[in-house]
Order: sequence, then C-alpha cells, then structure tokens
Amino acid sequence: MSPYWRLSGWYLFYFAYIGGFSSFFTLYLQQRSLSAWEIGVLMSAIQLMRLVAPAGWGWIADRYGRRDAMVKASGILTLASFAGFFVVDGFAGHLFVMIAMAAAWSAALPLMEAKTLDALRGRVEGYGRIRLWGSVGFIAAVVGVGAWLETRPLASLLWICTALLVGLVACAIALPPSSTG
Repeated sequence: MSPYWRLSGWYLFYFAYIGGFSSFFTLYLQQRSLSAWEIGVLMSAIQLMRLVAPAGWGWIADRYGRRDAMVKASGILTLASFAGFFVVDGFAGHLFVMIAMAAAWSAALPLMEAKTLDALRGRVEGYGRIRLWGSVGFIAAVVGVGAWLETRPLASLLWICTALLVGLVACAIALPPSSTG
C-alpha cells in the first residue's frame, strides 16, 4: 500500500474521531447526569493535557529515536483509556478517564506531523493532499455521527468513537517507517 494512503488514512481517522467526540461527547456526558460545570471541567482537561503532555511524549520520542513506536503507542493508549468510559460513573471516574485519554491523545498529532514531513522527504507540496483527508474525516464524522444520533441512543457514541480509534490504531500500525525511527 502506498505511503500516501497509509498517511492519509491516519489523518482521516484522527480527525474523524475529533469530529465525532468533540461534537457530541458533551451531550453524552449531560445524559449521564453530569452538571454543566462538571462537563466544562472534563472537556477542559483535554486542553490542559494538550499543553502539558506533548512535550513529554516528544522528549521520549526524540531521546530514544522511537517516533514510530510513539505514534502507535499513542493510538493504543488512547483506545485503551477511552474504553474506561464504558465502565466509569460519576464525575471523578470520568475525570480520571478523560485525563488519561487526553494525555495519550495529545501525543499523536505532533509526532505524526513530523513523521509525515519525514515521509515526504522534502516534497512538502504533497502535505496538503495527505492532510486533506483529515478534513474529509472530520466533516464526514460530524455529519454522519449527527445523523446516526438523531435516531439512535447517545450511548452508541462510545461505540462509534471506539471504532474510529480502532481504525486509527490500524492505520498507525500500517504506517511506513520513518528514517528517524
């Protein structure tokens, strides 16, 4: 399989997950009887982890030359921690899972951007064609998940997000190796 499609597939699933999760997860939390304040704290945990976690992930990837492994680990750890939403109850449980999921998730995009540019080997004009699939995934997920949830229970959002993360992990495993590991 062409590196173009393997890279594009990763972006498609990454941004499809963002579209499905960020657009509808607050509604799921509301249905779980969490207050507006609690939902705000939970969703802000994602932004906090985006400030803190990427530096640590990047340092590990650079220090040990394991960018490829870190992209895969980020996807697998995100999927594993997201599974916690199937079993937690109450604010504290949701907060723990959200922090774990967001810490793992925050590593993915910065590492993947470096990996994509490495794969392009100076032909940066190809970046837009690869990254375009992220926009396609986001739009398709927002529209598709929204239509799905019009007639299905909000709890099915967990299964949709899980499926998107499984797709992301599969794409991460299929990625071409980087020249820097």
